[in-house]
Amino acid sequence: MHIALYRKYRPKTFEQVIGQKYVVEALKNQVNSGKIGHAFLFTGTRGTGKTSCAKIFAKAVNCLHPVNGEPCLECDVCKGIENESIYDVTEMDAASNNSVEDIRDVLNEVNYLPVMAKYRVYIIDEVHMLSQAAFNALLKTLEEPPAHVIFILATTEIHKVPATILSRCQRYDFTKLTVENISNALLHIAKEENISLTPGAAKMIASLSDGAMRDANSILDTCISMGNVVDEETVANIVGVPKENDIFDFVNNLIEADMAKSMQSLMGIVQRSIDIKRLCEELITHFSNLLIANLVGSTPQLLNMSDDKFNKLKQQAENCSHSFITFALNCFITALDSINKGQNAKIVMDIAVYTMCSPQQVTQPAIIRPTQIQTIQHVNNAAESKLNSSNDKIIKQPSTEFVNTEKNIEVSESQVEPQEPQQITQKPIQKAEEKPAEFEYWQNVVDIIADIDIPLHSLLKNSKAYLFKGIIYIKASEGFNDYIRNNKEINGIIKNAILQACGYRYKIGGYKNIAHMFMNEQHDSLNDILALRKCGVEVNIKD
Repeated sequence: MHIALYRKYRPKTFEQVIGQKYVVEALKNQVNSGKIGHAFLFTGTRGTGKTSCAKIFAKAVNCLHPVNGEPCLECDVCKGIENESIYDVTEMDAASNNSVEDIRDVLNEVNYLPVMAKYRVYIIDEVHMLSQAAFNALLKTLEEPPAHVIFILATTEIHKVPATILSRCQRYDFTKLTVENISNALLHIAKEENISLTPGAAKMIASLSDGAMRDANSILDTCISMGNVVDEETVANIVGVPKENDIFDFVNNLIEADMAKSMQSLMGIVQRSIDIKRLCEELITHFSNLLIANLVGSTPQLLNMSDDKFNKLKQQAENCSHSFITFALNCFITALDSINKGQNAKIVMDIAVYTMCSPQQVTQPAIIRPTQIQTIQHVNNAAESKLNSSNDKIIKQPSTEFVNTEKNIEVSESQVEPQEPQQITQKPIQKAEEKPAEFEYWQNVVDIIADIDIPLHSLLKNSKAYLFKGIIYIKASEGFNDYIRNNKEINGIIKNAILQACGYRYKIGGYKNIAHMFMNEQHDSLNDILALRKCGVEVNIKD
């Protein structure tokens, strides 16, 4: 009968445990020193070695000839514990034995001395599944068990374990295994099994296993059923996930807003019988990784991936803005939610791709495409050189803040420009006034924005702008000031549109900063009444 790889290659000594250096050292030191605790709590995600370490520790404390804290595996006790012929070590699954009666059966046995071993060891797996009554029954014995009893509790959900239990145990946290740890272990197993496993396939399995060695062994076991040669294509076909290169190519097409290529990429992935829901989850993971890879100081260890994949991810992250990544995450999270609600997965993904490639169709902050960056620099440099060479320049080069003296908030300008460079010509500068005057070129500015950002144009199409002391104050719909502060790219779009419209760069601010100047204007009541009567309106004046 075939033995599953995760059982066949389960660690039998501490030395064979992968990726839990500090836990292993602590347990070995207890065995060496003879200062062994009475209750332990092992916590961590699935497949990280909790139960394996518990069994190894049970052998080590009972071994007749331990070596540096390791069980010898040769004595009768080690062999008996390994083949489960010694009943002094009991493993209990709390998921199926979670009642108070099950715990009482254990407590009734603890007073009996061990038969062959030095200690009675009780390993309770998934301890968080115990009922509240069962936890209460365990409390007193767990705090002061007989000298010959050791409790080892294991759980994947530490937050469900009562604090009264936690305070009575030595806690050890098992961390997720790294991609390198798992891939190296898989290559070793493949060599032992005479299987040809490519390094790329090993890393792909390691990434899919999400830090769990047991999951990785199970995936490899499934792939072996296809033959003795396991490569990336075999893994992708067996597990039903898109290849790594397919995901990167798909995302590149989305970044470039290439609708045709994006749809072709999606169709190519779907035609290989890849589950669309799984694809959507992979895209969400990929864009969230892009978000983290964009951070200063991000490392492969932070994302638990290989150096090669991280470098490839970081290079792709440099080609898209933070707002684009968050926009993509929102699109695909919404798509996944729709798929989970039973909607047609293919149609939902088509809509998500269309939305990604046509961000102007939705009311979202402006999306900056990487192809615009060179245009931005070109226009900014051209404008700056013109301003510096102008002899009759009146307005000085302003700083790049959004002026808001009312709330003392500054917003830095992002590099955002029209998609195509345009010739910038300086028009006659509007003369400075002692009070705010309507900006002459504002309608031109709004028309330019219409070709760049449709959502922003919809906010500005009925707006007005006033020039006062070298600053353009925008009067738009209520909440516009908050919108421009929360979307930094908008600041740059408006400024560069002004630059194209009149050839000069201005600061911009909110109308609220100058609104009080208009409120101070007083009207002559008599003249107002006469004007109304002249228009045919009957006005009665009472004493």
